Amino acid sequence: MSDQTRYRVLWIEDDPNFKDSFERLAKSNGIYMSHYADWESASIYLNQYLDEIDAVIFDAHCKIKKAETVGNDSFLHIAIVDLLLIFAKHHTVRPWYILSAGTMNRFADVTAIIEAYRKDYVEEWGELVYTKTRPNVFSSQFSDEFGNGESGPSEMDLISTIKVVCSNHAHNHALARHRDALQYLGVHSLIRGNARKFLLQLLDALYDPKGSVGFAFTGNPIRRIFECIVRAGVERGIIPEEAIAGGNVKCMEASRFLCGENPKGLPYRYGLLGERILDSTESSMLITILTSTNVASHESAEDYEEDEVTLTEDNRDEFSGCALLMCRVIKAFGRYVESHKDIEENKLKWKPNPNTVAGKELTIQSAGSILYAGDCLLPVKSWLHPGNKVILRDVVLNIDVSAGPFPFFCKNPQTPKAKR
Repeated sequence: MSDQTRYRVLWIEDDPNFKDSFERLAKSNGIYMSHYADWESASIYLNQYLDEIDAVIFDAHCKIKKAETVGNDSFLHIAIVDLLLIFAKHHTVRPWYILSAGTMNRFADVTAIIEAYRKDYVEEWGELVYTKTRPNVFSSQFSDEFGNGESGPSEMDLISTIKVVCSNHAHNHALARHRDALQYLGVHSLIRGNARKFLLQLLDALYDPKGSVGFAFTGNPIRRIFECIVRAGVERGIIPEEAIAGGNVKCMEASRFLCGENPKGLPYRYGLLGERILDSTESSMLITILTSTNVASHESAEDYEEDEVTLTEDNRDEFSGCALLMCRVIKAFGRYVESHKDIEENKLKWKPNPNTVAGKELTIQSAGSILYAGDCLLPVKSWLHPGNKVILRDVVLNIDVSAGPFPFFCKNPQTPKAKR
């Protein structure tokens, strides 16, 4: 970011002494204040000029109506709710903060409640509350001595935060429009790791196409996001731990498990035939995402760890499109986890994978009138005899519990001479 970058901040503050001093400090750092002493006037301005505003700062105790003569104890509650409605109407958000001396009644209780309105953005926006120090002392020496004291982050810290956070408008568009997916990503969320960071960077390419060209990822960002999803699934007993072998995530095998298919390299599949975690549309989206971004051809860490993916004019739209599809997958996975919280019950959905025996050549055995080979029940065929060899083709889960303890059923057994 250039040192010449300027930011416009809407500030609601009713202390004229602090106003003048802080405005000078902000201006010296490239931040220009649009100041109002009441929320009624500020909200009118915000509705009209939201596109020009980079952030919003609230004092904790100001007037709601312009005609009021004193601050209102309900100011923050009313103003913040109204702020969120304005954002919703315009389909965007801006980072917002509280800069206060902290002297109002029940200040800590009020801000703790307000934190809940902002929890989905804290990783990008930083702290909510910043503390006023002295209205007439803003030297760097003062900031060094007192800015990070017991009272919490100071106005100098807020200036620094705004300059970093507001440098990327595209981030705020992505945060607002994809909040339903991003709620599942983050340090304290369902899907941890760097998934949130990578997804936001890909969405930035959608909302700021020119600014994203040339951005370099270490590793395939789509794969990295899906790896975090798989790890979250393993932690909650939804995906078998075999999907993470030696620390490496088997992305394509895990995707087949989620889609209700028979993974080639896992001992289990999800549920019975026709059961799945992702519906048919979401399954198609996931497979499209992984294959179109070349994840399918890199199933070991050695293949991709050192790769660098750079966004270009040619691949930018492809990765942005995949990011949108990934949002749908994330939401579906998140909703499934929310309704399946018991780890042991989740593991009961792991069923033996027919692919573990399909294609094998085994010896036919009998138990009364039942013929089987290994763990696979065989159909009644005149040419199948105990002691002979058989190749297992078209193996499925055995749902006939009366036929004995055989997890699989071979629909199309073949003699060795038919082996392909």
